[in-house]
Amino acid sequence: MPADRPGLTGTGLDMLSPHPIGTLDFDAVPVTADDVLGEVDRGFRVAMGTLNLFRPSVGAFAVGMARAALDATLAHTAGRDAFGGKLSDLQAVSHQVADMALRTEAARLMVYAAATAYDAGAPDVPQRAAMAKLLATETAQYVVDTAVQLHGARALRRGHLLEHLYREVRAPRIYEGASEVQRGIIAKELYAAHQEAR
Repeated sequence: MPADRPGLTGTGLDMLSPHPIGTLDFDAVPVTADDVLGEVDRGFRVAMGTLNLFRPSVGAFAVGMARAALDATLAHTAGRDAFGGKLSDLQAVSHQVADMALRTEAARLMVYAAATAYDAGAPDVPQRAAMAKLLATETAQYVVDTAVQLHGARALRRGHLLEHLYREVRAPRIYEGASEVQRGIIAKELYAAHQEAR
């Protein structure tokens, strides 16, 4: 419905990071048949279809954060002097960077697969969308956290890219359904497919 409808008001929520989230208050708001999206009593289906579209997009956002953290870490560890060489020369560091890159690439491919399935109207879109969102957001959390660890205290200074990403990366694990919700969807879809195959 139009935002200027009488009785409709809202306020933004003050979040950890500035995300456009708020609450809406409906006080005797007039609603007409023209305001109905889809079919009457089928709103849940519309909402779920929307989530199947936006879960991969949240995943893409998370992959972008992971990639930015990885790029910053590559530059930092390759240029930082430590123990008579570069930080990147330490096997413990290089292995962490390799894991960051591996997980980021896997998440990126999962997001692409989910988006492709959505565009094709594939029957397994709910499962793929949930998998993409779950893998990408959990990966981003891991990669950003590891990047902060490898940068040290400098990454926690206000204005540092990683300080920004560290605050931003937490919310996508909740948006469009928390990680636990995604696991539930994945399991439900797997069991449904298993039952159909029997």
